[in-house]
Amino acid sequence: MDIQNVLDNLKVRGFEPFYFENRQDAIDKIVSLVGEPTTIGFGGSMTIHELNVMDILEEKGHKIYSHSKVSPEERDHVYQLAQSAKFYISSTNALTEQGEFVNIDGAANRVTTFTFGVKNVIFVLGTNKIVPSVTKAIDRIRNYAAPKNCVRLKKNTPCATLGRCVNCNSDDCICNTTVISHHPTSKQDHVYVIIINEELGY
Repeated sequence: MDIQNVLDNLKVRGFEPFYFENRQDAIDKIVSLVGEPTTIGFGGSMTIHELNVMDILEEKGHKIYSHSKVSPEERDHVYQLAQSAKFYISSTNALTEQGEFVNIDGAANRVTTFTFGVKNVIFVLGTNKIVPSVTKAIDRIRNYAAPKNCVRLKKNTPCATLGRCVNCNSDDCICNTTVISHHPTSKQDHVYVIIINEELGY
């Protein structure tokens, strides 16, 4: 993989990419991009969890909207607050070498927020999530990321047991909506992309 080619393709598409060899420089950039204390929504993400980004920003005085911090009864309300925040920070399930983001969601709170709700989005990902094509992205999500997430979330799905997708119709399925982002939408001011030369998340 030619990382410079990936960065160039992202720029051509209208995204604002940054590449870092280590996580601390990447975290410092995220803090800088967000700036003064404001409202920040978060999508569910092991990458963000591994980087401890949420706690770092909360300690700096930002108001955090994340369903991971509230009870199940409060989640719908927090999803709405996240959609009205100034920034939204999330990882992505996969990024193609052509600069397209591929995401598959269960509840779709994440994909709807970073495609319409919030004007300033920050995607954070390790180089392990970069794939050659949309087809490879979907295969990676269904046969690698989704099974791991179903196990983590204690979902009763075939992939949680088998470790691969069988195109199930389970009530617990987390592969309900697929979104491919080719460019920032007309509703967005900035879509920043923070790529870290590490293996992060699923």
